[in-house]
Amino acid sequence: MRYRALRIAIGERHCGLLFQYGQGHSALMRFVPDRDFWLDPGAPVVSWAVRASDERDRERLLAHAADHPFFQGSGERLPPFFQNLLPEGPLRKHLEQLRGCPPDDHMEILAMCGTDLPGNVYASPAPEDREAVARVVTQGHDALEMTVIEAPVAGATSLSGIQPKLGLVEHGGRYVARTRDSRSSTHIIAKLPANGYPLLPEVEALSLRLARAAGVNTCDAELRPMSDIVAHDQPFALDPEHRFLAVRRFDRGPGGHIHCEDFAQILGLDPENKYTDREGRANYASVLLTLHAAMGIADAAGAHEVMRRLMVNEMLGNYDAHLKNVGVLYPDGVTPVLSPAYDVVAYAAYLGGRGHALRFHPGAPERAQITPALVRDLCNRVGLVETKVKAVLADAVERARTLWPAMIEDSALTDAQRSRLLEHFHQVPAVQAQARRTR
Repeated sequence: MRYRALRIAIGERHCGLLFQYGQGHSALMRFVPDRDFWLDPGAPVVSWAVRASDERDRERLLAHAADHPFFQGSGERLPPFFQNLLPEGPLRKHLEQLRGCPPDDHMEILAMCGTDLPGNVYASPAPEDREAVARVVTQGHDALEMTVIEAPVAGATSLSGIQPKLGLVEHGGRYVARTRDSRSSTHIIAKLPANGYPLLPEVEALSLRLARAAGVNTCDAELRPMSDIVAHDQPFALDPEHRFLAVRRFDRGPGGHIHCEDFAQILGLDPENKYTDREGRANYASVLLTLHAAMGIADAAGAHEVMRRLMVNEMLGNYDAHLKNVGVLYPDGVTPVLSPAYDVVAYAAYLGGRGHALRFHPGAPERAQITPALVRDLCNRVGLVETKVKAVLADAVERARTLWPAMIEDSALTDAQRSRLLEHFHQVPAVQAQARRTR
């Protein structure tokens, strides 16, 4: 039977072995936790989904790791935490071609990007020890076909989303491909123009400025000329007549990688379930409950910030937001904080639509919009104070009504894009309701 494995680390700490045994739907894909790491009370967080509060919880987690969903993949798909680390879209296809592997070889792509994965996760080929592997995997009852996984590729970066993107580092005022795990350079995600969405970098840059004006904590980003990119071995045509959006990575800092995870990872969901799932976990109530009740981030401040972002997404016409667009950082390796808002795009500049792609709670209607009744229902479900949440939402709407029209009119968007975005904004129920109250 085919066997291959990756050594997984959080920073410099080895935390377990990710292995695949067999092939196809019947393959065994499992993450085996390292006992010393998982019993150490000072070890950094791998995922909130497998947090342990004391020694007894840690022992229990290890004892039942073989049955815990966090550690289990399905066929050749990785366990959800690791599957969510993989690149998507055109970048994924480019890396598959470079590696010469089929599209469903998730283990190989994880290895390829092993030194530049999201957060502080590292993946490297595991040392081959046939006897040790046989004891763990087959208990010595089956013959192993040891398959070598190639080492990570310099410059291979894992970035999610279908928009054309590159992972680059700043060097001498320009942006180049990452050739090593550089700690001193500024790491960015270069978001490039996309076919079918004219001026997409400009639209996203404006969206982030509008979100900040409405009180949202956003990632740092700026428009730069395409000539600032010096990257030859990459899959995209870099038209010098256009600009790209340079988004500074908040999971990289002067000291190295900063661990983070998105809510698909936190809730233990495969990226294919970032909009919906059978168990009813893919919704904003799950996000708010985790932030407020479980993580307890700054006495509901995180939950209030998420609600502000939802209002801003609705006013922008960001119809596509999902679980992977909300995440947390672990700046000290242990304590979670809500990450800045990212992937904020006013799709209303391109097309009509309404509501939110992700349900507010399992029983909420699809594509719902924010109404007083929905806010009351949501607050009752997650334990938030309704009056405080409504004040947060009203503040976001008031700031937008005051500042956004002029910002949109003065933007670099086309006349048609400005018109569509303004029309959408003025038709949002919360905006219309506040306008009627203030006449």
